[in-house]
Parts: sequence; structure tokens; C-alpha cells
Amino acid sequence: MSPAALRFVPRLLSMQLLVAAFSDLVAVAFAPRLLLLDQRVLVATLPTAGWVFAVSAVFSAIITLTLTRRLAPTLRALAQGTGPVPAQDLLSVYALPARIATSQVFVSLAASTATLLPNYRPITNDLYNQVALILLYATIVMAGALPLYVRLRSIVARVLQVAPENAAYDAVFVMAANPRTAMRARTRLLVAVAGPVAFVALGASLLVYAHTRFFESAVRARTASDIARGVFDHVRGTDRGREQAILAAEQLGYFTELSPNAVSPSALGMGAEEETTVLVPLTDGYAAVHFEAARLDTITFIYALLAVTGVGLAALLAWRVGTRFCEDLRLVTNTVRTTGVADIIRGTRMVRMARFISVGAMMDSIEQLGDIFREFAAAHEQATHAREATERMRGLFLASMSHDLKAPLNAILGFAALASRAPLTDGQRESLVIIEQRGRELLHLIQTILDAARVEAGAFLVTPEWTVVDDVVMSAVLDARDLMADSSVQVVGEVQRGVPRLQLDSLRIVQALTGIITSAVRFTHEEGTVLVRASFRGDRLHIDVETPGRALPEEEREKIFEAFKYADKARRHGALGLGLSLARSIIEVHGGTIDVATMEGGGMVFQIALPTPPFDPTASSRPSAVSSRGPL
Repeated sequence: MSPAALRFVPRLLSMQLLVAAFSDLVAVAFAPRLLLLDQRVLVATLPTAGWVFAVSAVFSAIITLTLTRRLAPTLRALAQGTGPVPAQDLLSVYALPARIATSQVFVSLAASTATLLPNYRPITNDLYNQVALILLYATIVMAGALPLYVRLRSIVARVLQVAPENAAYDAVFVMAANPRTAMRARTRLLVAVAGPVAFVALGASLLVYAHTRFFESAVRARTASDIARGVFDHVRGTDRGREQAILAAEQLGYFTELSPNAVSPSALGMGAEEETTVLVPLTDGYAAVHFEAARLDTITFIYALLAVTGVGLAALLAWRVGTRFCEDLRLVTNTVRTTGVADIIRGTRMVRMARFISVGAMMDSIEQLGDIFREFAAAHEQATHAREATERMRGLFLASMSHDLKAPLNAILGFAALASRAPLTDGQRESLVIIEQRGRELLHLIQTILDAARVEAGAFLVTPEWTVVDDVVMSAVLDARDLMADSSVQVVGEVQRGVPRLQLDSLRIVQALTGIITSAVRFTHEEGTVLVRASFRGDRLHIDVETPGRALPEEEREKIFEAFKYADKARRHGALGLGLSLARSIIEVHGGTIDVATMEGGGMVFQIALPTPPFDPTASSRPSAVSSRGPL
């Protein structure tokens, strides 16, 4: 069970909540200092910041749960390590970090932008202050999206590590086949380069705007206070000229309201919407001077233009860098795809050097892999030559040894036959029978070795002719009985009536069946019966050799036909595997097949199938020789 996949969705949600809370805290903590906001503005903005955080967290969680809901079976399979894992679902898991980070940014920006509406905007904030707060919050949220993406990518990587190898390979293949993969790499480089530049540019523009607006507002407030004290206050106890002064101040943008015989509540306050009010104490009351809040001036537009220009240049640079990076990746990919085995053996050569260190390291790794492959190919070639030489030497040795043994063995059998004609005692005759029996077994083994050497040399010939199946089967049964005369196992042959004649080399088929029957006898227990059945089914002759002995495991059945390769297995049954190997070669030369199966009641059955072409009497007198390199 994988803990990373089990806790995948909760970790995604907790990481989103943590980054969202941190972004809000940073915005609340640094907004008054960066934007030079009044304390009353900060106090009035805190509830708004709270519900913006709540709305962003809820909608981000809903989006994440929606994206991961369809992937629940795949995540469950990865957590438990069971069940199929679709490659497309792995790609969806791989794309989750980008989707989640992007959705959180958009949700946060949408929630903060809603505070521009009059019903949701704090009463202390004019439109310009609220826009500045939203832009600062957007900068912090987008800056927080980068570590959020990196952390989510780390969480996803731990989950993908436990994915099955075949599913991961299919996912990589699907991604490589997508023509937009290179575009995604270019886009990521664009965001990675232009994003930080945009954050810095936007932050710097906000600082310039805040300080410029604060300075201009302070200057205008001081001007309003000076006008009220210097113009509207009593001069020597008379208020002559006040009306004319008020009209003159209105032409300059300062609107005055006089409140005689009243106490000024404060020195500075906020009016309706984008209007600032300065309350100035006078001798006979106070004056409320209203003027518009500071507007964006030329220097602010210049800084904004510089910021946009910087972001544009960064985006252009990132696009160019991404294009070059994708070209290098395409170069490496095409080179690897078009490089054949011969190219790897003689050494891969790239068309040009890569511009990027990472791609260059990848090319070096490919070259190192080619070196390893070349070493492996050289070792494999040497091993192949050595094996071929060994096979040739073994074939020559077997042929030479067989011929050298066959001559004295024939002499021994001949003298034994001559000696059996003379008057002998019972003990002498029994000894001669044993000599003849073992001599025939040894002669059969030598002949098998000779034929096996011919098969390996590709010089094994057969002479097909129209043959009666009964004669072939019964000859093989009798030969097997003679060779296994000292065994208590019975060999019985059965041939179905109506089996047509076959065009085959009767001597070779008898040799093959004899080898199979003797092997079946060795697999049989001390007492038992080996049954040889011949029947015609469909368009093929089927010969089944059934042995009631112990059945072999499925992985060992094929091994009994491999001569010398599994000699230890063959020795357990009193042979070297040459008989079955030669039998398979003879049957395959005739266009047939041989298999081993397990019987229901225990034991094994050798199943032989031979083709049955229509009988042609005119072809029986014209036998032809067929090489072992191909079927009849």
C-alpha cells in the first residue's frame, strides 16, 4: 500500500489552504506599509479580507475535489497496488498541479475583484485605494502560486513513482505523441521567466502609485488647511470678503462649508466616494473644505509604461529561450528516433551541439548509453562466435566419436552373433543375450548422436515415400520393446482402422517414434503401460504416446526437447535428451508438430500431428530427398 497515494487528495487540499491563508496574511500585514494606508482603512478592510479568503478557499477546494473525483479509482489502485491503471489517468494526475494552481489564482482574483462593487467595498476605501489593494493582493497570490505549484508537483511525483511500469511507459508515449507537448514546455518557460518580472514590475508600480498619491493628497490637504485658516478666518473681527474667497477657492477645486459656532470633530476625514474633506477650526466655528482625491498623474503612467515594457521584454526573451529549448529537445528526439543499431554501434553523432546545459547533459547520457550498448554488442558478438565455434566443434566431435565407436561395436555384435551359433551353456547364452541387448542400445545411441550432428549441420536428409501407418507404428513399438527389454513397463500400440497412407520417410519416422516411446518408458513408474495410439482426425494423422508416470511442470515440458541444454533434467530419466530432440527435428521436417500435455488422470501424453496429403500411387516409385532445413 502506498501512503502517498492514500493521502493524495487531503495533502492537495491542505497545501492549497495553507498557501491561501499565507497570501492573505502577507497582504494584510504589508498593505498599510506598502500602500501607505490609513489605520482606519486597514480596520475597515479586515472583514472584507476575511470573506475573500473564505470564498477563495471554498471554491478552490470544490474545484480540486471535482478534478480528483474522476481519478478516484486510479488513486485507489495506486494506493493498494492492484488493478489496472489507465495511461490517460496518469497524465491527468500529472497535470493536476498546473490546473490547481491556475484555478486558485483565478478564484482569488475573482473574489478580490468583487470588492470593487459598492456593496462589498469598505466605506473608507475609495476606488483608487481598492484597486491598489486588489493589485497588491493579486501580486501576492500569483507569487504564492509558484511555491504552491512546486509543492504540488512534489506530491504528484511521489504518487507517480508507484505507478506500474507499463502504464507509465504508455503515458510517456502518449505525451510524446502529443504535438502540443513542445508548446507546453515553451509556455512553462514563458511563465517562469516573465512571471517574476511581472510581479516585480507590478509591485514597483504599486509602490510608486501609493507614494505619489499619498504625497499629492498630503500637499492638497495642507493647501486646503492653509486656505481655510488664512482666508476664511476672521480678520480683526470681521468676515468681509468670505463669500468672494469661497468662490475663488471653488475655482481652484476647493469647496468650503462654514459651520459657525461649532466645534471641529477632527482635522481630516473621508467624504463620499473619491472626495477628501479637511476640517479646519476657525475663530467662530470650523470650515469643512472638500476636494477631489489625488488622481493618477503623468509620472504614474510613465512607471506603468515602464513596467509593461519590462514584462513584454521578459516575455519576448522567455519565448525565444523556450523556442530554442524546444528546438534542442526536438533535435535530440529526432536523432534518437532515427538512429539505428548500426549507428549506435559505430557511435552516435549529433548534428550540432545543444544550447542548454540540461539538453547537453541528456545528449551526453545518450552517448554514454550508446557506449554501453556498443560494449554489450561486442560482447554478444564474441559470445555468438564462441557458441558457433563450440557447436561446430561439438558436431565434429560427435560425428568423429560416433564413427570411431560404431566400427568396434559392430564387430562386437557380429562376434556375439557368431558365438551364439555354437553350443553354449545356459549361463553363456544369457551373457551373450545381455551383450547383444546392450550393444543394440549403444548402437541406437550412436546412430542418434550421428543424426543429431547432421541436424545441427543442416545436412539431415529424408526420403519420403507412400507408407502404411500400421507398419510404422508397430515397427516403432517393437524396436522400443527390444531397446527396453530389461524394463517391466509394457508398450502397447493401437492404430485406428481406415487411416490413409502417408508420404514420409518410414525409417526416420520409426526412429522418431522409437525415441519418443523409449523416453515415455523412462518417465513411467516401475510398473505401467505406455500406450501408442494412431488415429485420423480432420486432415492430419495424430499419434499420441501416453505414459502414466509423473507429469512434469509446465515450465519443464519444453525443456525436455532441448538437447544438452538441460542435461541435468534429462539424466534424471536416464538420457541426455538427444532422442526427443532428434524426434522433434524429424517430425518438423515432415511438416508435423509435437507437444507435451498433462492427462486428466495423471501422467503425460506426447501429441504428434502429421499432415496427410491425398494418396498418389504413381508417386510411390519416385522418392525425393528433402533437407532438414524445410518441411516436406
